[in-house]
Amino acid sequence: MPTTTPTATETPRDDAGPARDAEQTRDAETRRDAEPAPAAAGEAMPTRLEHLVGDTGAFFRDHWANQPVLLRAPGDLTGLITEQEMWDEAECGLLSRPYFTVFNEGVRTAISDMTRKRRVVGHELPGYIEPERIRQDFAAGATFKFNQAEHWHPRIRTLVKALEPHFSGGLEAFVFLSPPGKTAMQAHHDGAHVLILQVAGVKDWVVGRIDETSTSDSTLYEGQIPDDRRIEATLRPGDVLYMPHGTPHYATAREGNSIHIAITIEEPTAQNLAEVLLAGFLGSPAFRALHEHHHQHCLKQRTELVRQALLAHLAAADESAATRAAVTLRREHR
Repeated sequence: MPTTTPTATETPRDDAGPARDAEQTRDAETRRDAEPAPAAAGEAMPTRLEHLVGDTGAFFRDHWANQPVLLRAPGDLTGLITEQEMWDEAECGLLSRPYFTVFNEGVRTAISDMTRKRRVVGHELPGYIEPERIRQDFAAGATFKFNQAEHWHPRIRTLVKALEPHFSGGLEAFVFLSPPGKTAMQAHHDGAHVLILQVAGVKDWVVGRIDETSTSDSTLYEGQIPDDRRIEATLRPGDVLYMPHGTPHYATAREGNSIHIAITIEEPTAQNLAEVLLAGFLGSPAFRALHEHHHQHCLKQRTELVRQALLAHLAAADESAATRAAVTLRREHR
């Protein structure tokens, strides 16, 4: 894996959205404050990957699974979801857990406090949103978050569905509404690749370059991100931050209420791939025959025969089919 982030000049972009290296810090106030580039007629909302990253070939060649990078979306991100929509969803009262949550500096509001029961045709159902508590917590500095908005929000669902064919993994969308001056969570890793779409407000991000200390798991990051890995970036509406799997990061809203959408791309793990390959081996005629007659061999011979049969199976395995099966397995069990 390359260890340097391609610079904007190394990555050709179209005129509507030149790429910028995420290494640019928030102190570099010479950075342009341009509004999102106007979308083409009939494309008021981003509905394809190129509306987020520009040249998709360049994105996968230069950035995917490489290092964090800050891009400018050619499409207009500001209409994907609005703050008023989020509050309307809350006030409607039909949103239920776990499609929403509220947390302040990493501490989640108790589920019993942010939810209420509703009586529907004689049935008392728990877990519905308590809008007044959400507003109180938000006013006190908490972040209001929608989970997997692609399940029920039309525009976000359209975008996520259009992105799916580009990736070998499961895609999910999360929406964060944060008040200014607050860091919602301490530094952490997500167990997936992440596309951050800044929709409203301004948010400062601190991310770490990928190196040998990066982890595959979704965990808190211990300590401070060291200076030699640290990248600082300020996101404004229309900016897109790509973070490869394993990137430590945290963010602080700066000017106005900030809305960003995090689209996660969760590829199969090494364990998922191993489980698929092993399941194929255990179901193969070669293994069944070996299993039926294993008593005819001493343990040493049996071990060698299994090893040879497994190596032969792996050598002949259809890599594309195994990958597809692992993607399905990951989607169903994450």
